[in-house]
Amino acid sequence: MIRFTIFPRLLVLPGQKSNPYIQDFVSSLEQTGEAVVVNPPHKNPLFSLLPMKRWGDVFVFNWYENVPDYKYGPIQTVFALLLVLGAKMCGRKIVWVLHNKGPHRQEHVKQKRFLTRFIARHSDLILTHAREGIDLARRYDRRAEAKTCFLHHPTKNRLPKSRPTGPVMYDLLIWGQISRYKGVIEYVRYLRNNPCKGVRVCIVGACPSQSLAEEITRELTDTITFINRSPSFEELARYVEQSAFVLEPYKPESVLSSGTLMDSLSFGAKVIGPDTGSFKDYAQEKRLNVYTFRDYREIDEIVTRYRDCPVSWEGYRDFLEENSWPNFGRRVVELVKKC
Repeated sequence: MIRFTIFPRLLVLPGQKSNPYIQDFVSSLEQTGEAVVVNPPHKNPLFSLLPMKRWGDVFVFNWYENVPDYKYGPIQTVFALLLVLGAKMCGRKIVWVLHNKGPHRQEHVKQKRFLTRFIARHSDLILTHAREGIDLARRYDRRAEAKTCFLHHPTKNRLPKSRPTGPVMYDLLIWGQISRYKGVIEYVRYLRNNPCKGVRVCIVGACPSQSLAEEITRELTDTITFINRSPSFEELARYVEQSAFVLEPYKPESVLSSGTLMDSLSFGAKVIGPDTGSFKDYAQEKRLNVYTFRDYREIDEIVTRYRDCPVSWEGYRDFLEENSWPNFGRRVVELVKKC
């Protein structure tokens, strides 16, 4: 039985929402029957790893480079460095999951750059959900390519039992938490300055930044609907059914892989995203309807050209089952055994 420590395993209180990636990761490992996760959820997921009873045989670090953004960031940064060094000295394996090209928050840049290069150098295994991540890891540390492995971002099969037959209300659906790095305000401004396009857009997702929400609201036109709240997955399924495409207008500078992309595919959506990372990978995947853009004008062309292009339910189902969370957990365990 392989003992894992998963970071960050944050304690989620009732009524709170969090990124489900970590809990799905934990479940996928334990479902293999060959692994157990030894660190419980905690309100401070880094300092909670101080007791060695919470040290597994393998440490898996997600978003390690974001530690400087935490409360008491300088102290936690030092502890994060010492934790990796201490784990290595005690013979533990280090796995780093490379999620992004760079941190989305442009603060503490030097510390984050140092942490990124540090974890790339000291990891025994680097996992990335985009093929571009292999080249990126090599730029962080010239020896990293040999220990970097591409694994598809795991997902779930949420395909409806029957194909949607209702009317399409929107050309583009933008969903998920609304943050600066996702490029929503820039795309809304583009639409406002190009009113002849007439693309019907629905933006649904909670916007934690009041100032950003106000910016978006000021730029709305008659063809753009903005719903500032987080939808349930049941509601999201309906929005996807009512939309021709899901659009992710992310800024390409930081995005590498996307949970929103995978969740959209899980509902059978046709997806448009920037020509980078996993979007670029899946634009070449024949089983999926994923399209990429380099500038906003190309989005209009994609909508016009591929609006009526059918989705292969069989192709989507095959892809989703192949890249399920249980399969991901088994692949991670096998890779850890070899490293």
